[in-house]
Amino acid sequence: MKLKTSAKINLNLEIFSEKQENLHKLSSVMIPIDIYDDIEIEESIRETIKFSDENLNTLESTIHKALNLIRKSNPSFDKNFDIYVDKKIPHNSGLGGGSSDAGAVIRYLCDSYELDIPSNLEIVLEVGSDVPFFVHGRSAIIHGIGEIVEPIDLNTDLDLLIAVPKVGLRTKDVFNSFDTLDSKNRDTDTWKEIEIFNDLWPAAIEVYPELVSLKEALQKKYQNKFFMSGSGSSFYSIIDPIEELKHEYESFSFIQYCKKIDCSLYQNDD
Repeated sequence: MKLKTSAKINLNLEIFSEKQENLHKLSSVMIPIDIYDDIEIEESIRETIKFSDENLNTLESTIHKALNLIRKSNPSFDKNFDIYVDKKIPHNSGLGGGSSDAGAVIRYLCDSYELDIPSNLEIVLEVGSDVPFFVHGRSAIIHGIGEIVEPIDLNTDLDLLIAVPKVGLRTKDVFNSFDTLDSKNRDTDTWKEIEIFNDLWPAAIEVYPELVSLKEALQKKYQNKFFMSGSGSSFYSIIDPIEELKHEYESFSFIQYCKKIDCSLYQNDD
């Protein structure tokens, strides 16, 4: 089976000082977008999980954690799988690639083998805060520590320009920085009555100050506001495609147009 599992954008991200299970409570409007990881998954005698990005093959991935949780919730489930992930969503970019992979595996295996889907809270605590969003797979407002997912209908097209710096940010580092800041200034905009902002921006630029100049360069070039997605380091702008993009960006892995999509997971038997 081949799965296409999408990236996400946080149109806004509010972080509260209150914590639950040592994680900050938050509120966020999240949407899936048409940048995908490709996953090939099939039953196997022995379990193997490999990524096209060799740097990820030495880590315990979100897919490992998702499989462990599925088996914990379904003790009689004894299947093994050969899984290969062609990474198109950059690691540590704030686009949710690892969470998307885990959410796709949970959704696919639980649907295909009629398994009990772990609770959202279990998924947050054992796999990741963004993973329940991808298990549901549609635009939603996220509350709590990621376990409360309220689907919303955004019945309008949304064109975006995504810019991914070559330097990624670890979520843990950004949240640690957030906890040290006294002032949490919020730069805001509005789209279709949705407020656009990211409370982690001041913390992210403490971790990697060069983000400021990268954002300024994007805004000057495209004459439009850019915002950081999630814990960074990716930027997005709500903008109509206005020119052909050239793939010569010294400080960015890629810059490309994309769209909001209806569902984050697509399956293909071929």
